[in-house]
Amino acid sequence: MKILIAGEHPFAREIADLSERAGHEALAYLIEDFYDAIESGFVMEALPAVDIAVEIHNESPESKQELLLNMAYGMREKTLLLTSAFTVNTTEAAAWVPYPERVVGFGLLPPLGERSVVELAAGLNTDSAYLEQAENFWESLGLKTRRVPDSAGLVTGRFVAGFINEAVNLLVETGMSPQELDALLGQGAGLEIGPLALADYLGIDAVHGLLAGLFQESADRRYRPAPLLRRMTLAGKIGQKVGGGFFSYRPLPEAASLRRDL
Repeated sequence: MKILIAGEHPFAREIADLSERAGHEALAYLIEDFYDAIESGFVMEALPAVDIAVEIHNESPESKQELLLNMAYGMREKTLLLTSAFTVNTTEAAAWVPYPERVVGFGLLPPLGERSVVELAAGLNTDSAYLEQAENFWESLGLKTRRVPDSAGLVTGRFVAGFINEAVNLLVETGMSPQELDALLGQGAGLEIGPLALADYLGIDAVHGLLAGLFQESADRRYRPAPLLRRMTLAGKIGQKVGGGFFSYRPLPEAASLRRDL
């Protein structure tokens, strides 16, 4: 199958790698490269051949809507459109594009491996045939799937974002360093990675967007983004993909660009 992937690092890269190992042809872009490719005309020529499109953007509903519209424009009406349902629910995302019955929401957290589970959520207009096709696609990549109710954040994203948000609030309230807090929370909870390092890996902008989506949908104060997350997002200190967030990193290889042509 021919797969179009557009979205954030590291999500887009890992899905592209799994797709190619499964024998699919992947046309994969980070968001900035995707818009450049649209302007060049290459993506528009490739869209009619795409079987499945995967959108992974969690920064804000507005930028997510723009990306989905650009991906949907020019596709066949029967192309399955998979949208990351962390910032908005599947039903809302489907309302932005033509043929909402083909839209299926998903949620997954990197790094992807044998133990990874992809949550799938049907919107109110999703056709069951597309939900089954989504399950078959993710399982062809060697991942397990689980159907969950449609909501922003789904289940895992909601839990992880809340965990990170509380850790950021604790960071401010206790005056501890990120190293001290992550060591305490990581060891105390038996985790392989602390919540602040996890935020850096996922992208602080993505975590902030997920929380903002949860808060907007539920009005639950538990999901009100910690002010520090918003300030770091505005300052561009969003984690590993830019070399720094709560911690400092060497720039990731090819972090600024991902192009794989059909």
